[in-house]
Amino acid sequence: MELLQACLRQGTSPYRTIAFARRFLTENGFEEIKVDESFSGCDSGRYFTMPFPDVLFAFCAGSARKSRMPLRMAFAHVDQPGFKLKGQPDFKSMGCAMLNVEIYGGMVDHTWFDRPLGLSGTVALRGENAFSPIFRYYSSKRPVAVIPGLAIHMNREMNQGWKINRQKELMPLVGLAGGHWTDENFLHFLAGELQVEDSEILSWDLNLYNYDEPVIFGLEKDMLCSPRLDNLVSVAALLESLLEGERDRGINLIGLFNHEEVGSLTRSGADSILLHEILCRILEGAGCSQDMVRTSLAAGTFLSVDGAHAAHPNYPDCADPTSRAYLGQGCVIKVNGSQKYASDYRMTAILKGLAEKYDIPVQEINDNNNILGGRTLGPMIGAGLAMTGCDLGVPMLSMHSARETMCLQDYESLCQIITAYFVEPD
Repeated sequence: MELLQACLRQGTSPYRTIAFARRFLTENGFEEIKVDESFSGCDSGRYFTMPFPDVLFAFCAGSARKSRMPLRMAFAHVDQPGFKLKGQPDFKSMGCAMLNVEIYGGMVDHTWFDRPLGLSGTVALRGENAFSPIFRYYSSKRPVAVIPGLAIHMNREMNQGWKINRQKELMPLVGLAGGHWTDENFLHFLAGELQVEDSEILSWDLNLYNYDEPVIFGLEKDMLCSPRLDNLVSVAALLESLLEGERDRGINLIGLFNHEEVGSLTRSGADSILLHEILCRILEGAGCSQDMVRTSLAAGTFLSVDGAHAAHPNYPDCADPTSRAYLGQGCVIKVNGSQKYASDYRMTAILKGLAEKYDIPVQEINDNNNILGGRTLGPMIGAGLAMTGCDLGVPMLSMHSARETMCLQDYESLCQIITAYFVEPD
């Protein structure tokens, strides 16, 4: 659980999550391959590569060789719904200094009121020439903003429900707009944080995040409530499982993508050519011929690992009447006949077989016909690679809230089934 809690605390932006994964892999003997270098010689051992600062692939290659290198892969995303800072964020209202933000992903708006918000991401600084900017990771490591809610005295009907005006009501307060305030107030603050001149800052990709700490709770201390469970739980599970799972023959690989919450059709999203290109380079670097590359890809399988909706104790009718997931009863295989998930009968059978062999609690879930869950990386990866796969994850409550809730036992189940998937012989 230490790795999970560290990931939740430190993964405050996609860049910080990838940096966390990079440190973890390096500390555990993985060698980094620069994406603009040759992958030649990766015929055995542990490696990782970062094509962009917000995406990472790590793999373990077995030493045995046959006519192909069977691929077993698992993928997760590193982004969460939240707030992105706009390019000219400063404005003032009623004597207060405010930030103009845009909404990223499908978040539960009202849960973000009155939360301490930190600032995290990456900043581009002026370099030696226009094509060589300097990139700096940044984290405020303290709260810098709050989105103040309206007192009930000002809206007596708020508990009856109201539509939140995102441009008006979800603007963060960062202090007082005193005599030194200008419309470059934030730029000056950020320059001070980075210890550079204002003019050195060219652009940024910064997000506000919930500064709340993860909290273990419950009479038996078996529950976890935290920001960013979706989907850093899966990120931590993939890192743990890859470390534990190795085979003599074949390649185990994990991929951490950005932009799942906004559709994945980006250069570092799963719905791009990136994964196929990286896999081909890995297989060729391991000494595979073009024919071996094709046969290895054709024989590969994958897991799309993302949060699942648990049956809610206060809203039981939201779950399917028979195929529902309960907290504390294991990780969840997600199935959908309309192909919103990648799970097919073959991979479902394989995971159930592994669960039976290693005594791992696993559940299976379908959506309520009237309430459809979200989409995942699974179908787009399966379509791009023409490969069989399965969607699975930890059941949780309040998904896409500023804080989400899960059972710790289900995280253990997820790690166990992914590790079994990686280590089981062909």
